[in-house]
Amino acid sequence: MQIRATNPEDKELRREAILDTAEQLWLTHPERMCNVADIATAAGLAKGTVYLYFRSKEELFLGIHERHNATFFSRLKARAQQSPPMTIDDLFSIQRQFLLDFPAFLPVATLCHGLLERQIPLDIAFAFEQRTFTQLAEVVTALRDHFPQATQALMLQSYALLIGLWQLLRPTPLKELMKERSLLCACTDDYLQMLESALTSLWRGALTPEIH
Repeated sequence: MQIRATNPEDKELRREAILDTAEQLWLTHPERMCNVADIATAAGLAKGTVYLYFRSKEELFLGIHERHNATFFSRLKARAQQSPPMTIDDLFSIQRQFLLDFPAFLPVATLCHGLLERQIPLDIAFAFEQRTFTQLAEVVTALRDHFPQATQALMLQSYALLIGLWQLLRPTPLKELMKERSLLCACTDDYLQMLESALTSLWRGALTPEIH
């Protein structure tokens, strides 16, 4: 890892290795956002080397989030490009497996939404959003082969449910106290079940043709 990466392929591998290290550190210590020095040490790199790829720890975590998004979008497109008709259950199956494969996705996504407005330079944040919306448009185009009424707005509403429900239901000391004192209904424990129930209602409503 200490050998200087000079060609584009090696630089991309180095960048991915840094992201891998940061994500694993997050999973090991989810209570704090590790700094660049911690990530560099864990990756076997000098801190200055990490700064060649990411100008701050905030931009590094945004890189993790963008990589998560790209993986999820690619899985949706891959299934949509297959010949068997795609169902809503197929969509949820892909989403469920993605959340299981990438346990850092929800906390990192929540973190990055706050960072975009406060600690990420505006040009970097805009470029991230531009790339994300380009990928989202590609996903919607692929999904329309199976769901003609699919729109970017529907995908954004789905994403809002995905993140919003997790923020409400994720385990925290406060949530435990609320449950202990009967302020939080026990039925909120199963995040995936509640998420898929809400998404099913949203998608069925959006995909059902209006009767005039």
